[in-house]
Amino acid sequence: MNDRDELLEKLVKNSAKQLFYTRVTTLAALILVAVVIACLAVIMPKVTETVENANAILAQASETITLVDTTLESVTEMSESITTMGTNMDTFITDNSESIEQIMTKLDGIDFEGLNDAIADLGDVVEPLADFFGKFR
Repeated sequence: MNDRDELLEKLVKNSAKQLFYTRVTTLAALILVAVVIACLAVIMPKVTETVENANAILAQASETITLVDTTLESVTEMSESITTMGTNMDTFITDNSESIEQIMTKLDGIDFEGLNDAIADLGDVVEPLADFFGKFR
């Protein structure tokens, strides 16, 4: 029985050692879980805030892209309007070039010096009449 007692004693010692190490492992696991929970408690608000900031930035970017798209459409419409106006002006000038040429020829033919002399002569004639009629007021 002696061998048997020794064997049982060794088994009890091994079981006690296993129980001790199992308790140490369990305690370490509990400490690790507590540290992870503490880290999550500290990190989660920052993560949530970062996600909210990212969502706000994406919303602003979307709004800006919409505004840029609207502006590009307006610029395109304006460009088309300017092109149409240029075409219309070109057509107007082409259609009326003969009339403009005739007007310019007539303007070149006007004797402005003679016209100025006639206006001065008219002023000389009208001035005494104006003085005469001004006395009846």
